[in-house]
Amino acid sequence: MQEDQPAPETSPGQTNVTGPRIIAAIIDIVVVALLFAVLGLLLGDSETSDGSVSLSLTGLPALIFFVLALAYYIVPEAMTGKTLGKVVMGLKVVKIDGSDYTWGNAAMRNLLRIVDALPVLYLLGFIVV
Repeated sequence: MQEDQPAPETSPGQTNVTGPRIIAAIIDIVVVALLFAVLGLLLGDSETSDGSVSLSLTGLPALIFFVLALAYYIVPEAMTGKTLGKVVMGLKVVKIDGSDYTWGNAAMRNLLRIVDALPVLYLLGFIVV
């Protein structure tokens, strides 16, 4: 019978990537914000006044945005381990043993992103890091 071994403190080849992870997250947030802006202009309610723009999505357009935003993270992480932000910063999401992510891993990680983003955009995750 094999004893359970404690997980290593770092994965093989892991280095301090806090800075690049933050920059990658900012890039990804900008991509999702652009998606919101495009959908807001095409499908949502938009209003301009005094040089400012107000966009809102409700109902089906909001649901479409939510699904596309989740897909932006889940699909590329499941297929390559990388979103656009991670590509730019040279990062990749892998399991603790260094193996590639599965569709289930990517889905779970990114569904939990919803909780992490509340109540203030990724503040909890930033504090934990």
